Amino acid sequence: MKFYPVFLKSVFAFVCAAACVSFQAQAQSPKLQLQLLAQDLTAPVHLEELPDNSGRMLVVQQDGLVKVMLPDGKVLTEAFLDLRSRMFALQNDFEERGLLGFALHPQFARNGRFFVSYSAPLRESAPQSWNHTRKISEFTTKPGSVAPVDPATERVLIAQDWPSRKHNGGALAFGPDGMLYIGLGDSGASHGFGKSVIWEAFNVPAEGLIWDMMAQDKHSLYGKILRIDIDHGYPGYAIPNGNPLNTSQGRPEIWAWGFRNPYRMAFDRNGSGDLYVTAIAETLWEAAYRVKRPGNFGWPLMEASHCVDRLQPRKPPTQCPRQGAGGEPLQMPVVEYNNMQVNHPDSTLNIQGVGTAITGVRMYRGAAIPLLQGKLVVADWSHSFKKASGQLFLATPQPQNDKLWPLEKVTEIESRIISLSEDRNGEIYVLTHEGMGPFGNTGKVYKLVSHP
Repeated sequence: MKFYPVFLKSVFAFVCAAACVSFQAQAQSPKLQLQLLAQDLTAPVHLEELPDNSGRMLVVQQDGLVKVMLPDGKVLTEAFLDLRSRMFALQNDFEERGLLGFALHPQFARNGRFFVSYSAPLRESAPQSWNHTRKISEFTTKPGSVAPVDPATERVLIAQDWPSRKHNGGALAFGPDGMLYIGLGDSGASHGFGKSVIWEAFNVPAEGLIWDMMAQDKHSLYGKILRIDIDHGYPGYAIPNGNPLNTSQGRPEIWAWGFRNPYRMAFDRNGSGDLYVTAIAETLWEAAYRVKRPGNFGWPLMEASHCVDRLQPRKPPTQCPRQGAGGEPLQMPVVEYNNMQVNHPDSTLNIQGVGTAITGVRMYRGAAIPLLQGKLVVADWSHSFKKASGQLFLATPQPQNDKLWPLEKVTEIESRIISLSEDRNGEIYVLTHEGMGPFGNTGKVYKLVSHP
């Protein structure tokens, strides 16, 4: 195994406005390193350990393949699942579509059921000027087997037509309540319809901004976290008790709303039911939310804890409403940091950018690194957009519910970090890829371990 030392960075030396994030190494911070487990992969977005005590893991790649990784890091040639023939044809460029979510059923060892979220070709019933159709599907395999899954076992639970190539979300996770939680982005239609990005984030015209508001529309699934019961309601699913909306109020699948792009999410293993969700910036602020209950998480009324003016995105107002259309308070993030776009000459914030996209958050509950216990590990895709330079941070929870959690930078590596995962013991893995999209074989799996 190869090890890559990770050292905590000292205080970032720049003068901050009141909204600026403080990065400071704590006296009792753990010494960490990255242990290389596997390489020659293609954009691994998720890792999940099989519940058979074998130590084998499923490596989920954005290109549509799910591979088996043995405890020694060897990756089997034969794929566990191959969705490439059922997926939208991905571009050899910056690419947000693909196989984006994967979750084993809590009783997978007995029933062989698992769930995926992927970008399929646009179905015939969709508006033909749109881009693709998102599918949330169930597959079934023989319990205990890692032989190739029969694609004919697919059962499509949700098919959501997508107007744009952007803001896909994609995360899947089972909660301690046994329900399946699904992250769907706000559709990306504010950037235009079809194959091309017509309007970039900082020049969306007024007519495009109506699509931002899909995240606030409770009668739409865009920009939401869904919660469904996949053990009842066959051939579809059932709506679990506790979901906040009835059919007159909105879509009953909805658990939380006001998200632009919930790309990754993960439950705290302590059984609290706390769900941590990444919120990739549209303009200036990366964030992570702790979703403890249903509610409104702000987009596009706010970005993280900051006001938004989409027609002057680099000059955000200092005052804005802090509640949704129904009078509900907007939920604030536990973590935020400024995107590199604040460095633009037109920015009025006078602070230095920190990263480009928040791509993973995991609360550490393992036993191998005691000083890491109870800290939130935060991944940033790349310090620079053009140069592969992924970053890891640690966030320390605060007793005050209205306080942002202070961040300390752990490391910067010469690759892009596209996700974080954890095994059944709560140990954390860092998934990387050097390219802009799901092509090539520069993908790697690292384990976060203690530095001697």
